[in-house]
Amino acid sequence: MQVKRVLLAALTLVALSTGAAAQDTGSVSGAVFDPQGNVVAGAIVRITGEQLPTGRTLTTTDTGMFQFHALLPGTYTVVAEKSGVGTTTRTVAVDVGKDTQLDLAIGVKVSETVTVTASTPVVDVKSTEVNFNYKAAQIEALPLQKNYSGLFQLIPGVAENNSFAPAGGASRQDNKYLMDGVDITNPGFGYLSTEVNGLDIAEFNVKRGAITAEFGRATGFVTNAVSRSGTNELHGILNMDLRPRRFSAGANTLNSAGEIVQIPSTVDRYTGSASLGGPLIRNHVFWYGSALWGRTRTTGRTNALGAVPDSPVTTKEVFGKLTGQPSAKMFVNAGFRYRPSTCEVCGIGNTQAATVAQNNESNTKVGTVTWSWFPTNRTVVDARYIRMEENSENLPLTDLGFKPTFNVNDLGSMGQYTDTTGPFAVTRGVWNLRSEKVNYQRDEFRASVSQFLDLAKTRHELKGGFGFEDGSETLERKSNGWGTLAIVGGGSRIQATYYPEQPAQVSPGRTYSLFVQDNITIGSRVVINAGLLANKDEFSQVLQTKNTFLAFDFGDEIQPRLGINYQVRQGQGDKAYANWGRYYAMDQKSSARSLAPARLFFNDAIFDRTTGAPISDLPRASTTGKLINPGIKPTYTDEWLVGYATPILAQWGLEFFYINRESFNFIEDIPSALPASGPFRAAQLPDATRKYQAATIELSRRLANNWAATASYSWSRLEGNFDLDYSGGAVFNTSSAIQDGPGEFVQDPFRNGPMGQDRPHVFKLFASYAPPAVPNLTLGTYLRAQSGTPWAARGVDWDNGLRRYLEQAGTNRNDAWTNMDLLTTYRVPVKGHAKIAIEARVLNLFGQQTTLSVDQRKYLDARIRPATSAFAVCGTDYACATELFSAAQTGNQPNSRFGKGTEWAPPRRFLLSFRADF
Repeated sequence: MQVKRVLLAALTLVALSTGAAAQDTGSVSGAVFDPQGNVVAGAIVRITGEQLPTGRTLTTTDTGMFQFHALLPGTYTVVAEKSGVGTTTRTVAVDVGKDTQLDLAIGVKVSETVTVTASTPVVDVKSTEVNFNYKAAQIEALPLQKNYSGLFQLIPGVAENNSFAPAGGASRQDNKYLMDGVDITNPGFGYLSTEVNGLDIAEFNVKRGAITAEFGRATGFVTNAVSRSGTNELHGILNMDLRPRRFSAGANTLNSAGEIVQIPSTVDRYTGSASLGGPLIRNHVFWYGSALWGRTRTTGRTNALGAVPDSPVTTKEVFGKLTGQPSAKMFVNAGFRYRPSTCEVCGIGNTQAATVAQNNESNTKVGTVTWSWFPTNRTVVDARYIRMEENSENLPLTDLGFKPTFNVNDLGSMGQYTDTTGPFAVTRGVWNLRSEKVNYQRDEFRASVSQFLDLAKTRHELKGGFGFEDGSETLERKSNGWGTLAIVGGGSRIQATYYPEQPAQVSPGRTYSLFVQDNITIGSRVVINAGLLANKDEFSQVLQTKNTFLAFDFGDEIQPRLGINYQVRQGQGDKAYANWGRYYAMDQKSSARSLAPARLFFNDAIFDRTTGAPISDLPRASTTGKLINPGIKPTYTDEWLVGYATPILAQWGLEFFYINRESFNFIEDIPSALPASGPFRAAQLPDATRKYQAATIELSRRLANNWAATASYSWSRLEGNFDLDYSGGAVFNTSSAIQDGPGEFVQDPFRNGPMGQDRPHVFKLFASYAPPAVPNLTLGTYLRAQSGTPWAARGVDWDNGLRRYLEQAGTNRNDAWTNMDLLTTYRVPVKGHAKIAIEARVLNLFGQQTTLSVDQRKYLDARIRPATSAFAVCGTDYACATELFSAAQTGNQPNSRFGKGTEWAPPRRFLLSFRADF
């Protein structure tokens, strides 16, 4: 404890005086030399560019060094001069999160003028972060979905999963998403809170591993999309994407016999977008704005239960941004994004009746302000604020009211029920909620300072800062009829699961953060990255007053990071690197809802299947208010990685890295006694495991001589018994269905193995080519080949879910999925910088509709619960409880669709786009 206090005190002192550069910008650094190769102290260095027309000036240090920070991505001109020595000019390119290294020689006489653009180095020899950057020009030359989530395809080793979020070495909810350096991750469940108009994205940055203290504690990956900015020239883009149904091949679905059949495409999709930017106060303040309108309409669709009603989805978006340089020592950036969306008759799967659909209205709002100040040549102060809201409301097509008189002969008018009387399970009735409102908001402030200094024979980039985040979820749920119904008790009873009438639950969560880090350059070949992050988390519930029921202090979440880079071949720009770090995975604030002492809960009502007579109606213990075990500790992940990266010739780069992550101190709510008696309490799960290993190699070629390419291959293994990716949507990270009852325990004998997001092999190839013989033509391709999804036979569990393993996890695996997309773009110059482009994309060129998921339910037999007293022989042996429960289940009704496909790769599609740049 004493050591923790000392570390915390030191961290606090440093964080108040040192800091980090802005997260949506890059930098330029280097040294100035005279003709004899001696460093030049006191030289004047000035940088200007389209993004910085008034420029910024500084003076070189005693060692001839200079460094410009907080530069928006783009191209700049650097001029260095000193009276009596000479002048030189160079052009430089700046990327997000990277330092362009530039050495300038002044006073050297040349016989002709040669223009050389200094780009960011192929290998960043100063950092152990596994870091990738993609500019708009690269993105536009590839057949990718032109929005934020579409760019996830670029991440090496991260597989496509056709889901709400990719998995980057942890669960799908453990990634961090930034826009212009500010967090747009959902505060409760860790998914991308809002999509982004693709026209806005100027550059996309990915951090795959060795994430520094500055960028937090995500145990997956961190992405950052930087938006375009206005300049002194008026620039704009108009874009239209067209994909009518006749542009798509037939898609797989199910018929009434449960057979896989193909039907003609039923989806029309049209999207229009525009952007415009220019000067507000020339040379000082610039504006940028964009808008989007999209409509997707599904008509004439059928599924296993017959015709599906038409379903229109409408999305709109507006975005505005101001950037400015009030003075040579200051930079400001402010933006606001609003994205409303409606979906009518949504949520009907392949085995659901049309009446189960719901209507949805949602919107997101994101407002940001950032400020950077350069009080001295070697000091940067940075502050940023974000206000984010995410609001959603869902309503059923039919409102049944609350708990109508129970009619055992008409379950379709009682709620939403699972019908297992046929050869496979289907869902009938109406959606189980008559009203659902889910609203999130987050206010976040971060401030930092950067100080660059020389000590003895070392150079330091000292950074530190603090942050405060206040997030909240407001949840209101009203059951429709009797909620969700199922046949249980071996077929003799009906279980109705519903929410009693309750007020909305308000669940705030707060995080405080302090960090300090230093990049220490020793000589010309060694750079050490050392950092320390400390967080404080609070989880609360608003009742009469705010009640904080769970907290972890700074001393509980101290996260050291240590890395080393070594140039194996001095002066050749390569590096061997290694890094170790600890990451406390508590960014998600869903615990504020799930572990609350007075949380929203639901009841299980039991009726006689023959007479409809009520038998019992009691709260489900696992959903009621939770107790917290004393001394509970936050979940954390330890990561270590090693790698080697090197430039090859002028434009090529080769990188290999190995990542090893293992998680500890998992938190779950557990029953007070077996099988599932309350009250449930939040506790540590010492038997829970999750481990990730990945070895990745990437070969890339920058755009030169009209072509560029990147190829990567990754072998990985994601395994354990604590798999939060068991659902199609997001789940509680500390109070999931895991450990709720027999068939859901981590101690169950078959549970340990490959997790649902395990994809051992992932190969990706991106390439673009502009053939000289056909000016203004661009060809692009994207090829991905990856392993299929692992799966195992399942049976009903204590809560009537399908989380009980009947064979070892990962016993089966779906076929590998290979997909190839193509792009062709032809640009027609009009006048000046204006041009019109026609773009055609073919998605899934091979047309293979690979099976992505299968029906894992082996038997349709109704659940049978042994008497609670029967579990007394198990004591506290969880595996015993599952074995006893499993022995009571029957297998008289095989599922005819067991092991057969339920979801497939999208069919071949053709997308036509028209774009005008001016």
